[in-house]
Amino acid sequence: MKLVFSEKIQPEFLEIVRPILRNKVFLRLAGYRHHRGYSRLEHSFNVSYIAWKMAKDAGCDERLCAVAGMLHDFCVYDFKDKIPEGEIHQAFFHPKAAAWTSEEVFGIDGRVRGIILTHMFPMGPMPSSREGWIVVGADKICATLEMLNMPFFSSRHPGVTILMQ
Repeated sequence: MKLVFSEKIQPEFLEIVRPILRNKVFLRLAGYRHHRGYSRLEHSFNVSYIAWKMAKDAGCDERLCAVAGMLHDFCVYDFKDKIPEGEIHQAFFHPKAAAWTSEEVFGIDGRVRGIILTHMFPMGPMPSSREGWIVVGADKICATLEMLNMPFFSSRHPGVTILMQ
């Protein structure tokens, strides 16, 4: 797989997320459908970029938002698969799975873990930081626009092309 970025995606952002986007396990997200034809990789890129921009504008930790946004749905399984016994719904389970996978693959810190675990608010725990709220907002914005199939500055229009090779 090859990722090709337009010049409109800021190099400062790419410098932060490049190690994640070079990871073969993470790139498997391209094979999972997420919102209305968007892959989970596209959605994660969208959330990361929007969260990074929002954090930068708000004077928050943009690196933290970019990383947590990129990893918030880092689950290498189909969401239609059966969830573990004792779990109520995928909406409640997948943040835990994304945090576990992110810890295993990238060794994330507690701040990133906390943001991943709270990104489904109000269906899950409430964020405890401004950066957590930013990722929650970015996720809701991106999910809404993806579900409505509305082009925005994202993985599809005109920012990044995901080429399967």
